[in-house]
Amino acid sequence: MSGAVYGGDEVSGLVFDAGSQSFRVGFAGEEYPKGDIPSYIAVQEPLPDEVIEKDEAMEEGDTSKVQTKREKNFFIGTTKIIVPRARTTMENFMKEGLIEDWDLFEKIVEHSYENILYSNPAEHPVLFSESAWNDRARREKLTELMFEKFQVPAYYLSKNVVLSCFAQGRTHGLMVDSGASQTSVVPVFDGYAITHAVVKCPLGGDVIADQLAHMLEQQKVDLVPTYKIAGKEEVNEGDPPKWTAKKNLPEVTPSYDKFMKKMILEDMAASMLQLCDTNIDMEYVDKLPSTPYSFPNGFTEEFGAERIKLPECLFDLSYLKADMKREGLMTVAQMAATSANLADIDIRPTLFSNVTVTGGNSLILGFTERLNYALATKCPPTIKLRVFAAPTQAERKYGAWIGGSILGSLGTFQQMWISKAEYDETGKTIVDKKCP
Repeated sequence: MSGAVYGGDEVSGLVFDAGSQSFRVGFAGEEYPKGDIPSYIAVQEPLPDEVIEKDEAMEEGDTSKVQTKREKNFFIGTTKIIVPRARTTMENFMKEGLIEDWDLFEKIVEHSYENILYSNPAEHPVLFSESAWNDRARREKLTELMFEKFQVPAYYLSKNVVLSCFAQGRTHGLMVDSGASQTSVVPVFDGYAITHAVVKCPLGGDVIADQLAHMLEQQKVDLVPTYKIAGKEEVNEGDPPKWTAKKNLPEVTPSYDKFMKKMILEDMAASMLQLCDTNIDMEYVDKLPSTPYSFPNGFTEEFGAERIKLPECLFDLSYLKADMKREGLMTVAQMAATSANLADIDIRPTLFSNVTVTGGNSLILGFTERLNYALATKCPPTIKLRVFAAPTQAERKYGAWIGGSILGSLGTFQQMWISKAEYDETGKTIVDKKCP
């Protein structure tokens, strides 16, 4: 495909970066994504039909009673999904970093085009990010969906760790990506992900949220989600909260209630958790200042040593709550060391000197320093170890999207797109040849 078609300024590519927590979309060449919406979709079941069956209605000659199949309602975007509704469950289109529910995924892409980008899919080439362990069937299905359903003029699929690497201005490094559902480590060399050295583990932000919920339960702190609260009064520290409940609330599903509570837990994790630079020294931790957190119902609680111990489970599995299974789990440092050692021996020094952290959990205060300390004990003494993180929070959170934005706007990249003509000629298998 000639670079002249998409090389100009008239048509800019679109970048889609799907994660377990959020779905980022925007125009290539821009600094940050235009939209960052939750990967969760509120799916409302239809009311049970009370009209008579079609066959009976036709016999009676009354076509007005013909049963019509009621459709499910889908609500997408932060402001829509937090509204309490009856018969509504919260569903995620991703599982373990891979697209699982293609119908929901299609809905979220349609929503992005219509309500965030305000653009016609047939006018813009599209760059998608994917997990390093994505399988061939899913890659081909995504290619087919974008060309057949959305009629995009050109398309490209790139590994999210490679894009995060580009966002740092590098073409190689050991990418430590700690997100909501899991943490993964992938070596990147010369702009390519070394897929046989991928190490991943279901230890991420969701586990930390569970740990927080367990801690609040032990401290007998009642977690009241915002949708139940009509108003609240200020109370003195230590006094029970005074709040009024909303009236006429619909009967919500357990999954909606759990999702709304999880939003509070995620906010707690982002605002007060911290990691020590080294292994936890309880004498030192007890001297650290406590941090207050105000719950939506007006209750304020001070958290001291707990806020240091909770995220430590990422680096020391003994800090996981007792009922959590530990078989097969690895700490972040163990994953990084294992992944680097699975790569070719000649590139290991390069990987250890370019360890890059990205993902939502890397925003926890002290994450980079803690990983540097834990990894120093696991890498050979002759190797120079360096752990990097992007300087700003937005760059860590949107690393893969920013890398895609840089890549999609490069003049030299324009010949890399899979064009519609190439797809029509070869079929969906072309994605394996053109997108390594």
